[in-house]
Amino acid sequence: MLGKILLTSLAVFGAANAQRSLCSATTNVVQSQADLDALSTCTTLSGSLVFGPDLVQAQIDGIRTIRGDLIIANALLLQSLTAPQLASIEGKWNMTSLTVLNSLTFSSLRSVGEIYWQTLPALSSLNLPAVVTQADRVTITDTILESLEGINLVTVQRFNINNNRYLKEVRVQLANVTDGLAIEFNSPKVAASFPNLTWANNATFRSCGDVQLPLLATVNGSIGFFENAFTSLQAPRLTAVGTGTEGGDVTFANNNNLGNVSMPQLATIFGTLQFVNNSKVDDITGFPKLSVVHGSIDISGEFEQAEFPAIRDVRGGFNLQTAAKFDCSEFDKIESGVVKGKYVCSGAVVNPGTEGTNPTTNGNGSGGKKNSAGRFTVSTSLVAMTVLAMLTAFL
Repeated sequence: MLGKILLTSLAVFGAANAQRSLCSATTNVVQSQADLDALSTCTTLSGSLVFGPDLVQAQIDGIRTIRGDLIIANALLLQSLTAPQLASIEGKWNMTSLTVLNSLTFSSLRSVGEIYWQTLPALSSLNLPAVVTQADRVTITDTILESLEGINLVTVQRFNINNNRYLKEVRVQLANVTDGLAIEFNSPKVAASFPNLTWANNATFRSCGDVQLPLLATVNGSIGFFENAFTSLQAPRLTAVGTGTEGGDVTFANNNNLGNVSMPQLATIFGTLQFVNNSKVDDITGFPKLSVVHGSIDISGEFEQAEFPAIRDVRGGFNLQTAAKFDCSEFDKIESGVVKGKYVCSGAVVNPGTEGTNPTTNGNGSGGKKNSAGRFTVSTSLVAMTVLAMLTAFL
């Protein structure tokens, strides 16, 4: 009798040890639902959970925390994935090349180290009712998701949403993006809204239907808008772009419907301000406080009016080329005092080009329409400094 009890105790002890071993393993590879069920008594997995290729319907029960990664790659038969209790994935949540996955339900998930989803051509929606509010990095590419509902982060290092052709909206409560923000090549009607974003390191918007940045105040690197469909862009609180050590550009390129840009508080650009191939931009007058550009001002297109009334220092060149007739006389007056690099201002240009190209005009480039004019104004202190320098040279 005692022997039977001892054997039973040893069996229980062995099973407990085996279970603890599963829970603390560096990696658990699961090939079937039975393998997942064997982990259901583990509230925490110390390592990573890796799916094999043969799972069809998968449910992760019992586990609340994965301290490693959740890796599901090339599981070509996987149709649905459910994790009712899982609240935290401390490593990477990698879902790659899951060609028939059409149902994703993580009812308790709030925190992920990194989201990396690529090639999910059957996944149109997310079921994340607890809402993921914390992730260091997010990359979602090549899906048929229509929205990112269920992902609503406050801060993130990198947020890259690209090539999701049915995506209608990206609305996230981000306040800071410490590395890069990129919304690119999704549905041309996608509305990208960041109502609480105040600071970003770099930001790129490409092929968007709308971009909303009502509180953005500082971009530490560059910000660019390329091939978008929106008609106007406002950044009412943006004051500075770039840094003295890294530079930082403001770029508008190939936005065929863009008519108006307004950055009324922008005072300093540590790189280049560039407008190129924005065919409906008639005037570039939305920078009334821009005073210092450490790079160049490089604007070309078909605009009829350009004004930089507060400019006092352009440390690179100045290139203005427009197909419209344009009066450069106001720019010409002060180009030697403000612009440190090569100065070009020309209207009625046959093929307006970017900085470094020589304009070819189709006649008299000056004059024309009443509003076809450029304007610099120079502060009295800058004028005084220039006059003082001239007087000193003669003494």
